Amino acid sequence: MGQQVLMKIPIRSCVQCGAPLRTEDILAAGPFPCPSCHTKLQAPNSYAGWIGLANLLISAAVSRVIGFSGLHLLYAVIVAWLPVQYLALSLVRYVIPPKIEIYLPKDASLNLRGRSGS
Repeated sequence: MGQQVLMKIPIRSCVQCGAPLRTEDILAAGPFPCPSCHTKLQAPNSYAGWIGLANLLISAAVSRVIGFSGLHLLYAVIVAWLPVQYLALSLVRYVIPPKIEIYLPKDASLNLRGRSGS
């Protein structure tokens, strides 16, 4: 019998050129280049926002279960949130990959006529 070849199926592809993107190529927050056409891509800003909110709730719940309350609970959540956020932004993309879009800087304007927005 023939040997079965397992191919790693790309999770997402570049919206510009269609090249497959590996999970390692995708950043959960901030722009990243397509490995093929070098177009700057990004996950939607809401992706990192939802991860941040989930981490805040998880940090609060775990801190409360451990026994923190009042002001100590607030301190525990603040201290726990940053490392948990970093880990989540690095690891969640493997479990729930983001939708990919072309990077648009925050200061980019869609004012095509050259007039001020007033």
